Amino acid sequence: MRCKDFQERLDELWEGVQAPEIQRHLAECKECGRYVREMQIVRSGFSVLKRESAPEPSLGFPERLVRRLGELSEAPSVADFFESVGRRFVYATLVFTFLMLMALVLPSTGPVRGLAATDVLMPTQETAQVQVDPLGESSQQDIPDAMSGDAPAPPATKGMK
Repeated sequence: MRCKDFQERLDELWEGVQAPEIQRHLAECKECGRYVREMQIVRSGFSVLKRESAPEPSLGFPERLVRRLGELSEAPSVADFFESVGRRFVYATLVFTFLMLMALVLPSTGPVRGLAATDVLMPTQETAQVQVDPLGESSQQDIPDAMSGDAPAPPATKGMK
């Protein structure tokens, strides 16, 4: 007989009917013998408790019991903690999502962000357009020569002799 089979048939031992195979297994297996002794101690403890009368409650016991039960119902529970943490997580996620959408939707220029790099680097009306001549001759006919006298001479500086 296996130990598992013995433990399943343990009720027969408490009823007083003992099969020879149960007795043989108890004699051979020390673990099951120890298990039966411990169960006998527990059963005898319960039978002693059953014979004892219940103690009378002390004066004011019902009031104390009701007050303590009320305190337990008012105490914060684990579910309340996780609910508040969950709310905070949801709010933080909503704020983060709103900020990301605003960063994508708002234009890159404006009073909040300032001028864009293209606005500063490329003033279109002030740029001079120079055309390069493929033969290497630049059109100097349009540009006045400083030596020809058409343009005024630069003013003389003091202290230079």
